[in-house]
Amino acid sequence: MDRVRRSRSGDNRISGGRPREDSGAAGSAAGSAAEDAAEAAAEAAAGSAVRFAARVFDGVRELVYPRRCPVCDRPVNPAGALICPECEKLLKRTEGPVCRRCGKPLRSPLSVSMHLCPDCRMHPHVYERGCAVFTYHSVAGSLFRFKYKGRQEYGAYFGRCMAEKLAEFAAGPGTRIYRESFAGMLSAGKSTAGQNMAGQNSAKKASPQILVRGSARPDFLVPVPVSEDRLRKRGYNQALILAREISRLTGIPVREDVLGRVTDTLPMKNMTPEERQNNLKRAFQSFGNDVSLNSIMLIDDIYTTGATIDACAHALSQKGAERVFFMSLAIGEDAEGGY
Repeated sequence: MDRVRRSRSGDNRISGGRPREDSGAAGSAAGSAAEDAAEAAAEAAAGSAVRFAARVFDGVRELVYPRRCPVCDRPVNPAGALICPECEKLLKRTEGPVCRRCGKPLRSPLSVSMHLCPDCRMHPHVYERGCAVFTYHSVAGSLFRFKYKGRQEYGAYFGRCMAEKLAEFAAGPGTRIYRESFAGMLSAGKSTAGQNMAGQNSAKKASPQILVRGSARPDFLVPVPVSEDRLRKRGYNQALILAREISRLTGIPVREDVLGRVTDTLPMKNMTPEERQNNLKRAFQSFGNDVSLNSIMLIDDIYTTGATIDACAHALSQKGAERVFFMSLAIGEDAEGGY
């Protein structure tokens, strides 16, 4: 009888021990799930705190250093917008018939009938095709301050305009996307500080605000580089500022490491197209071999005859770039049209 009791007692211990093990495993799983949930909640709270701090930082910065309008150069009205509503109306976009190669607005009957500006008829280009946002004369003062007077904050408005233009360009001729009035976008300009405080991981997870689709969608953006001497004197590369803002809005990466300016050049404002080409010979060099078979969009502030873009495109093509496009903030108009 005692043997039976011991056996039963042992059975109870064995059978009773198993539920205790299962219960322990379940408790462990529940504890792990709770820890994961707590960790996720902590991360979400931290992210919210960072975003809140970024908004506060932007608000304080706006009070202490109000954003200036790219046109009138006074504090933007309403506060926090990218451009004054009335000033935005003064900018002239490159609409209507444009050159099918460089995107320059066409005015003369000959240019319109041939779909090519005089420069593109006379000089073959290395790049495939390109586009621009504004006519040069309508934005010349803004460009000067942006480039030489430290008005880097203009890049928020200009970059967003260029991102929209890129979406139209990639989708094909005749495509138009919905264009908002940037004067009323009270939060759109608060990108740089907020993005820096939120961190790169948050930026990577964010969906692009402007979708770029189509056969001409580039694999990456390459800002036209400036010489080290000019970079030291100016303190920044305006093309890089534009490229980064376009990238932030579209999700297309910026590559600064694939193209460099290896020799300085003379100012080209008063040079002929031939003089510009000679001035730019061997000025640029492409680095690395990972541009091969890629579609590249060169970003610059102004397009005149195309000599700079051609020199950059040549350097990239030498390394195997399959397609090279360009987009500039401003461009001239058809000289035959009386402009």
